[in-house]
Amino acid sequence: MRSMISVCLFALLAMTFAAGPAVAEKVRCSAIRDSAMCLSEPTCWYDAANNKGCLEGPRPDENACGVHGGESICNTSTLGCRWDPADKKCVSKAN
Repeated sequence: MRSMISVCLFALLAMTFAAGPAVAEKVRCSAIRDSAMCLSEPTCWYDAANNKGCLEGPRPDENACGVHGGESICNTSTLGCRWDPADKKCVSKAN
């Protein structure tokens, strides 16, 4: 009986100390389907505007006014944008 307890204790200790440190697997941003999980990863960003999902790397700088395609929505004073008739696109009033 004592030898069986000793064997079990030795086996438990062997398994405990033989296991090395856990190695974290690199996160693949494209495998994440949930936007909240994507945003919680520092190496990922979620592209909801183009419906591309979770993408790898830093979020590219984007022109907030450039997403407005129509002149009427672009010229709304609360957006801080203006319509550029020469380029036929919405740009920031600062430009």
